[in-house]
Amino acid sequence: MKLSIVVPVYNEYGNLMDLHGEIAETLGRHYEDWEIIFVDDGSTDGSYDRLAELSTRDRRVKVIRFRGNFGQSAALDAGIQAAKHEVIVTMDADGQNDPADIPRLVDRLEEGYDCVAGWRRERDDPLGKRAASRFAYLLRRFVLRTEMHDFGCTLKAMRSRAAKELTLTGEMHRYIPPLLTWRGYSVDEIEVNHRERRHGDTKYGIGRLPKGFMDLVNVWFWQRYSGRPLHVFGGLGIISGVVGGLAGLYSVYLKLAVGQSLSDTAVPLFAAFMCLLGLQFFMSGILADIGIKNYFELRDDRGYRIESVLDGGEPVGDGTDREQAATPSKRR
Repeated sequence: MKLSIVVPVYNEYGNLMDLHGEIAETLGRHYEDWEIIFVDDGSTDGSYDRLAELSTRDRRVKVIRFRGNFGQSAALDAGIQAAKHEVIVTMDADGQNDPADIPRLVDRLEEGYDCVAGWRRERDDPLGKRAASRFAYLLRRFVLRTEMHDFGCTLKAMRSRAAKELTLTGEMHRYIPPLLTWRGYSVDEIEVNHRERRHGDTKYGIGRLPKGFMDLVNVWFWQRYSGRPLHVFGGLGIISGVVGGLAGLYSVYLKLAVGQSLSDTAVPLFAAFMCLLGLQFFMSGILADIGIKNYFELRDDRGYRIESVLDGGEPVGDGTDREQAATPSKRR
């Protein structure tokens, strides 16, 4: 088993030496071939200098440095794409994820899963952070209809073919399990240890909730309507059109049956507005549908994923080569 450990770093100078030591000790006891990829996300506290020192001392350490602060999702994406081994493990640089849990994640992965996520049942975080995470968890679980317990735990083990298929932007790193499930990969979770932060300050705050919510809406839409946007926009258009038509009929009733002047009521204006809104929704759905179909045609992507192929009863690859041949690399 060969492992690539991906660690996004943003102002974690005081934690890096201890974290590297723990990871190296754990991996050295269980695996022969491994690498650690630190991605410096625009740190300003000297973290990059420390990472450069670690890379000089340990040739298995690779360091990627961003020109600025692009966010945790971007850092994870860069590390995942640079990973060269068959299993990719992601974890935080603040020391709260326990490297000793890595073998347990990988062992569960070997049972046939494509991704195994950590579940921090007992969290060692401030009350405010736990409350915000709890609210976000309930919202995600309701919207995505998933039984996952912990969306925010960075500690995950994934097969390279699954991880490299993702494009992580915004706060999308929180939705790796549902994104992989949507693509047909198998996902599981196990309880992991969560430790107290030793050095530095947390980078999580209330300001990240709106961004996470917008990404949640994005994931929900792509899971359900990415291949058929006309269904959602067209449905909204039909509802708006029906409401506008009923309001129009009511206006006619007021004029003919009651004798009320239409200039004394806003019902005709409301009817016209709803009809125009319905038309707008319907046209947006058609345009979105055309855009999606062109997008898939340009990528030569049929919107499905092949697990394996049999030809005359004989396996022909595992579907990965065929998918890569059909889908141009996003990094080219």
